[in-house]
Amino acid sequence: MSILRKSTVSFVLLIPLLILHLDVFGESPHNPVGILYLNELYLAICMAFTFFYLLTSIGTQQREFKILMTYAVYSSVVFIGLPAVFSFLFYGQPLIYGLIEERRILFCFGFATLMFLGRNMTASQFEKALLITALLAAVMAWMFKFGVLPDLRDKQSSFDRPDRSSIGAPALCLAYFYCIQTWNKGISPIDGSTRSKTVHIVLAMVFLLTLVFGTQTRQLIVLALVFTVFCLKSKSIVWICVSTLLLSPFFIFPDLMKVLGLNLDFYAQSVEDGPTDGVREQTIGYIFSHLSQNHWLPSGSLSLMWNNGFIPYFGEYFFLSDVGVFGTLFRFGFLAFIIIPVSLFLYYRWAKMLHPDTGFVVTATLAQLVIWPLAGFFEYLQATICYLMVIQALRTLHHYSSASAPETYVSSPYPRPSSQLARPV
Repeated sequence: MSILRKSTVSFVLLIPLLILHLDVFGESPHNPVGILYLNELYLAICMAFTFFYLLTSIGTQQREFKILMTYAVYSSVVFIGLPAVFSFLFYGQPLIYGLIEERRILFCFGFATLMFLGRNMTASQFEKALLITALLAAVMAWMFKFGVLPDLRDKQSSFDRPDRSSIGAPALCLAYFYCIQTWNKGISPIDGSTRSKTVHIVLAMVFLLTLVFGTQTRQLIVLALVFTVFCLKSKSIVWICVSTLLLSPFFIFPDLMKVLGLNLDFYAQSVEDGPTDGVREQTIGYIFSHLSQNHWLPSGSLSLMWNNGFIPYFGEYFFLSDVGVFGTLFRFGFLAFIIIPVSLFLYYRWAKMLHPDTGFVVTATLAQLVIWPLAGFFEYLQATICYLMVIQALRTLHHYSSASAPETYVSSPYPRPSSQLARPV
């Protein structure tokens, strides 16, 4: 009974932790229920927990913890420390402002709390916690869309799609990935035990519809479709047929589109002009002009807290967060051609060291890289990368096998310590 109680307590604690980690209530211009400084509070908790866990387990850390710690330290030094130094050298911005500007990278330290709770529960419970978090985000997105939830933002940021929201967008995407992968394989991506295909295909439809009608973010819709093609391959035809059947009422009754508030004119214009806009193109032009004028020297990133950031140099609509890999080029200059491939290789190497089967993680990562020109991979997706790394670690702890196996709960609720596991050669 004590084992079951500990497992249940860990499961209950994991849900609010994932709500924080996957940005359900994170403050942003597109989150109508965002809470100011909640992300910073979560990052402080993660850093403190990692520090104390490290102190209390000196000399006894497991292999998985050491690998994940290496990933977190590397990401922090390279993607927080270096841009802060470069902005100090190029613009004279004090280091503290550069560190604050790139603080979102610290989501990589969320691995410690996720691993601590994840190892004390079954793989099924860990997966259910993600699905519950994503369902909460989906329900809130629909509630906001139909005016049930109030808008807590000071000002509206999207006049062409006023009912859109980014409530828990990372949770929705990860849950969609998980459901499609499980529907395709019929087994858990963590421990290889059998899962219901029917349940997961229904949940995948719910999350996809939420991304299309609730979130209404072009790059996330493209991301979901790309992952579907990469994951299902030949089965993509089946998924296309299912999606067509699901969307058929909207073609038969076009007024349903208006009821759900889908801005068809906006998406039609997006198809004609591409998945970008004039502001992004202007920002990219500024970046290449700046790099060519300054011999591709690293420039780092500026904080609005110091001299209004980039506004005196490029105007009010210059945002590195909107231009993905081009923002990385601006931060690192010519060094980006070294840092990007080295970092991708190291991330893959660490995932491989955690568990030799990297199929799910690599597929999810490749899908993210497709939208890299619109969303910074290293700078803005560390919460997602961290979660995928934790899944790799849990696969080892839960004895993942590609063969289907019945899920056990009472007889073997805990994995053995990783030190007892055979290491991949």
